[in-house]
Amino acid sequence: MHPTGTVPPAENVLNYSMELTVDDVKNELYKRHHPSLTSLDIEVHAKTIHKIRTLKQKHNVVMLGHNYMEPLVFGLSEKEEQGDSLGLSMFAAKTEAPYLIFNGVPFMAETAKILSPDKTVLVADKTAGCSLADNFGAEDVRKLKELYPGAPVMIYVNSYADAKAESDICCTSANAAHIAKSMPGDTIIFVPDIFFAQNLEEELKGVKNVVYPGKDNTARGAVCEVHERFTLSDLLAIRESFEIPKEHPKRKLYAHWECRPDVLQEADYYGSTSQIMKDIAARVDKDRLERAFIASECELTSNLAQEFPKVQFWTACSVRCSHMAKVRIDKIADILDALDNGDDLTDYEVTLDPEVIDKARLPIERMLEASI
Repeated sequence: MHPTGTVPPAENVLNYSMELTVDDVKNELYKRHHPSLTSLDIEVHAKTIHKIRTLKQKHNVVMLGHNYMEPLVFGLSEKEEQGDSLGLSMFAAKTEAPYLIFNGVPFMAETAKILSPDKTVLVADKTAGCSLADNFGAEDVRKLKELYPGAPVMIYVNSYADAKAESDICCTSANAAHIAKSMPGDTIIFVPDIFFAQNLEEELKGVKNVVYPGKDNTARGAVCEVHERFTLSDLLAIRESFEIPKEHPKRKLYAHWECRPDVLQEADYYGSTSQIMKDIAARVDKDRLERAFIASECELTSNLAQEFPKVQFWTACSVRCSHMAKVRIDKIADILDALDNGDDLTDYEVTLDPEVIDKARLPIERMLEASI
């Protein structure tokens, strides 16, 4: 674990309003003063970043950057192209760009395809998986529906399209409690994240009965391989080592919904990635945050350190999503080279059966309607 330190203010992304040379790209990268962005990174990747930016503009590509992307990749996207998976897909659906490059894992790109079926959706590495999505599918949803007939199925957006197509409504970590309360009846089935389900069960105690994989059944569920690594003993050690005592007015320990229940209870604030980011922004705006630790993917902290340079962020360097890490600068450049040369895009394109798109769109649309 290490502190990201306090660095001078800088922009998250390159200046897209003008044509830049390779030297211009280098200069802007250096001006970030990013603690995890070394001179070697800049010198080695500046030429490739310049090419990506040039081809992105030439072919009118929307490049969606997930919050868990490492800083060089995250910075390829303009500010409005950065965010969480559902927000990015919703943004992309509103654009007229014919090509979407989703710098994230394939289940995220599938959601973009569901909401933008007429657009070409591309990912840098189709083998980049997700422990939540990879270990849960349509058959697992059907099994739970058989066990609890009539109970509506609420599926976390971190899932593949075939599983969404078997469900009644989607949710994100930001709106799960609200969506659950909007569902008919006293019982809901929540899939696939077991820890998230347990946290939601606690949140909805006395309001809804939450059924999930492994709760009085043998159905298969899943957990996030990143967030499950944080334990209560870890958080207690972090408080002591980094001097973040409970109820400190300017030092906070954050945890994501996907962490273990006892981790959430120890945190000063827990929520979705977007909720955590908004809480940090609000505290910074009122000069109420000087130090923070986030129990989540380490690159989220790297990007927050760029956005809020006056805050001393600490992060667990070893807690990184190996799937997200497969999305690299060189692979993104390969997509754009293929597009520029008119080559076959099969190795990068995310495709779905039209029937699956139609079925999977319904639970997403229901979620959006229930969130208004």
